[in-house]
Amino acid sequence: MKKLLSILLLTSVLFGSCTKNNKHETAKIRFMFDAGDLQFISSSFNPDQQTMSALYGNQQAIKLLTGSNKRLPGSAFKQVTYKVQDDPNYFGSKVNGELLRVETVETDAKGNLRYHIEFGSIPSDESQQQRMAHILDQEPIEFPQ
Repeated sequence: MKKLLSILLLTSVLFGSCTKNNKHETAKIRFMFDAGDLQFISSSFNPDQQTMSALYGNQQAIKLLTGSNKRLPGSAFKQVTYKVQDDPNYFGSKVNGELLRVETVETDAKGNLRYHIEFGSIPSDESQQQRMAHILDQEPIEFPQ
């Protein structure tokens, strides 16, 4: 009987200690952006708002940012902004969490700029013009060849 109780106690401790910790989970679905044919251009981090952004674009968009012509036809940018969250696997590390918005800036055949939001909303303290200017003012990251 003593052996049975000790096995039962050991089993309950073993299974009781292997429960899932729901403290860090949220009800939000974590969405990873698929850039498709677009290339990574740059990233930014806003510690005040606890957000991180990644800017993607096509070859024309990269030429537009590195050249003097700011109306290059056929350019396409997508800026993806996430809320920052702690990485559960590494202490002190941050990873992208909830997707906040996906913004698109494109130029038509005449070089006219067009801005729209595919997901989320514009921050309340900024206009579409300010968001376009922010996207177009970013410096591309240069990778070694």
